[in-house]
Amino acid sequence: MSDIDSDFFEAKPVARRRGRGFGIFLFVLVGLVVVLGILAVVADLVVRTVAEDQAEKQISQQLGDAAGPVDVQIGGFSMLWQLVQGTIDQATISSAGSSGGLSFDFDVRDVPTDLSGSTGAITGTVTADAATVNGLAAVQESGGAISFGDGQVTYARDFTIPLVNTVVPVDVVATPSITSEGRVISLTPTTASLRDTSVSLDLAPFIGGYAFDVCAAQYLPQGTTLTGVDVTSSAATLDVTSPGLPISSSGIGTKGSCS
Repeated sequence: MSDIDSDFFEAKPVARRRGRGFGIFLFVLVGLVVVLGILAVVADLVVRTVAEDQAEKQISQQLGDAAGPVDVQIGGFSMLWQLVQGTIDQATISSAGSSGGLSFDFDVRDVPTDLSGSTGAITGTVTADAATVNGLAAVQESGGAISFGDGQVTYARDFTIPLVNTVVPVDVVATPSITSEGRVISLTPTTASLRDTSVSLDLAPFIGGYAFDVCAAQYLPQGTTLTGVDVTSSAATLDVTSPGLPISSSGIGTKGSCS
């Protein structure tokens, strides 16, 4: 057999296909990254959900039954990262009210995760129906129940008719506004009328005496102020703001004043 024929049958080394091996490695690496990413998202969602549930329970315990079910939604990119940083960037706290009479919706910034110190800025709204407002001590002490209309409130007062010294009930319509740097709700009368339509009497000269103020600060945590008020036929909504509130229940329980 010739040399050429013998060379043909000799075993020769097979070159390794490096491209295929690298492709498999890259595929496995990408798959691992994807799986880890999914696990991180799931873990983040679990931690976020647990944190929201715990916050809802704590807030509900502090507020009692009046606020009804409380809902907490934690914002921000990653809950795990926020926990590492020690601060929750943003959270929304809201309540539908136990009987529809009272509800609130707040945006809270920079909440310490160790529940110490104070939060960042807080803005939100508090909405109450007429029954809830009439339950406030300040309204009860004023001597008359309040009803709502579009942009105005109506309340009862007594008027003593001169000369005959007869006391008759009067319905006063007033416009609410925020005064005293956000601490007071002022009711400024626009009209007043006798309930007994058979009596004709001009109450315009006496209307100023039916104005009265409600100290809102005594119901709010210290440092919290009102920035606006809106009244409809069904409820009154107050815009509330605070530069920050202490996390502790004792701190939140410290109310403001109008003095």
